[in-house]
Amino acid sequence: MRGRTTIALALLVALSGCGSDDDTPVPGGDEPSASPSTPTSSEPTGGTIDAPAAVEATTNLLDWRDTGVRAGIRYIKGPEWEALGSEDGSTVELSSDGAGTGIDAGAGRTISELLMSEDWAVVVRQDTAETDPSEVDVVDLATGQQAALAGPVPASGGSWALTGGDLYYPTYGDGGAYCLATSALADSNGEDGWCAPRRTGFSGLTASEHGVGIMTFDDARPACRTVNLLEAGVPQPLEGPTDCLAWDVAATADGALWSEVPKPRRQEEATFRASADGAYVDLGPGLTGSAVPCGDSVFFVRDPQGPDEPARLMRWTPDHALEVAYESRSTGDAFLGEPACGGGVLTLSSYGDQGDESVWAPVT
Repeated sequence: MRGRTTIALALLVALSGCGSDDDTPVPGGDEPSASPSTPTSSEPTGGTIDAPAAVEATTNLLDWRDTGVRAGIRYIKGPEWEALGSEDGSTVELSSDGAGTGIDAGAGRTISELLMSEDWAVVVRQDTAETDPSEVDVVDLATGQQAALAGPVPASGGSWALTGGDLYYPTYGDGGAYCLATSALADSNGEDGWCAPRRTGFSGLTASEHGVGIMTFDDARPACRTVNLLEAGVPQPLEGPTDCLAWDVAATADGALWSEVPKPRRQEEATFRASADGAYVDLGPGLTGSAVPCGDSVFFVRDPQGPDEPARLMRWTPDHALEVAYESRSTGDAFLGEPACGGGVLTLSSYGDQGDESVWAPVT
């Protein structure tokens, strides 16, 4: 069995307002699977900030189907389109009912991000030397038309998020400030907005119809991390997370989901929590960097909790239920890749001694 590959976010080290290395902040030390079962969960009562109520998960598997792609290959399935990346990161093929288009990374570049919603696909081509800005191709999935991104010039690397036709990404502002840009893809209109204060940065962008989540951090050793939701384009810290320990964050219809890392030397291990209508719940263990909004829910990965346990994809629903949405065939030495969402369809790779698989399922 291959060694476990962490899927914790590759956090961008960003300097806002100063270009010296000494000021650079760092973020801290073919057949469907089992048919969905009938959910038996009930809405939790919830607890307080200081004493969140523990939530027990029930099993309600999504209708998973084989992608036909080898596990680990970059692949996103959407309602009508699918995107398939090459193993070396040099190309992406977008296809739907025999139609499609191919995008090459180009000389000296690699495809660093592949994002898809119901109506749009975004392909980010990063400079391998990380000195020149990223180049971005935007595909209108209604017509198949391809165009360059309209908006502020993207920074090299960083965190990106797409919801509907709204794209969020990093750019540089006045004096080298590290800023958050937005682009309304349908209008070919983009603008820069909030900029991180000097000696701080941001990463961990997530976006859905309920809002945009962003993790900010300073340049302390270890860094102090804060999870936020955007309000009027400005990050506002969540009420609930322990100071400096949070990592993942995603907005929900009536609150937010986030993770906390209690042990700085084990940054891949987190505890997930959520707020809902002013109450607070403990969702249990999970893997940092794995929280993904999709459809009406937020999902995160949980590693096996014992030698006889599978790896699981957990789902926090708008009904305030915690569900097991996927279980690996292997137990113990098993793990899941980072889930990807394409317009309400989840794609997931699973690894283990009982065989690897790449699957997709609609979120309903």
